[in-house]
Amino acid sequence: MNLTKITRKEPLPSGVYVVRGQQGVGKTSFCTALLCADYRKWRKYRVEEGKSLAQAYYRDNKIKLEISDRLYFSNIKILLDKRKKLYTHYVDVQRLGLPNPDFKVQYLPRGSVVYIQEADILLFCRNYNELNEYLINLFKYVRHNLLTIILDCQVDSALDKAVRRLTVGVYHIERSFDGRFFLFWKVRRWKFIYIHNQLNDVVKELATVGVKINISVVERGRFRCFGNIFERYNSFSGVPYFLHGIENVGYEYLENPSESYSIKDINAFVQAHPLERPEDMKKKKGKEKNKGESPCLKPFLRSVK
Repeated sequence: MNLTKITRKEPLPSGVYVVRGQQGVGKTSFCTALLCADYRKWRKYRVEEGKSLAQAYYRDNKIKLEISDRLYFSNIKILLDKRKKLYTHYVDVQRLGLPNPDFKVQYLPRGSVVYIQEADILLFCRNYNELNEYLINLFKYVRHNLLTIILDCQVDSALDKAVRRLTVGVYHIERSFDGRFFLFWKVRRWKFIYIHNQLNDVVKELATVGVKINISVVERGRFRCFGNIFERYNSFSGVPYFLHGIENVGYEYLENPSESYSIKDINAFVQAHPLERPEDMKKKKGKEKNKGESPCLKPFLRSVK
């Protein structure tokens, strides 16, 4: 799969896609380059799709819907056009969903591309009770509004099961590196494995009933981008996490404990390096309080009564 040629011939297809790979392998730069490549070639096509639906809505309701000159959204700031200094619009993941009476969604024009960085944190499978059901419904109907949603994650197994089931394809980034094109232009390259996720599910289901299909659901691919892609986004967008609440304490510089076997230093060491996590110790203490009477004393207490 030569993704560079594909993006020149056709826009990114609608659907939900996952880009995964180990930390630092080049997932965010890959997604950024993908959005920029689509923007250069297909931004007008997407705007026309958005305007066509807005015009139909105006015709029937006489209500005008504004369509931006760039229908690209992301939860990190990405520079799409260096000359015009145009960036992606911000997408609020908490408001991402299919419109409904009970949920204030962020409406997306027809033909939009949405990129969500660190989706495995925002759409974590263990928070399925908190996962917005209208987001799942949006993923089901993305093709009806020609939406392309790209999820960036380190491990897609951390994504909610419903999200994984609705994923059309998975780009597993193997590596990324810089190179030269005709010795003059700097170029960034990515090598990946593409998994046809939904087709893979069909093959697996048929195999359970004894039907085997000789079809490949995995293929290797490559993609490239000219220039410095890292100038187009903030590679350290997670810095605020490390400063949250720092105004109360500042940075701490602690001295290493002295290497001594005095009773005082031994107790200090054990307290500083507990064999159980503090939260587990609290839970254990809470359970002991709730029990009240010790089980071994209950027969004795009954006999006394």
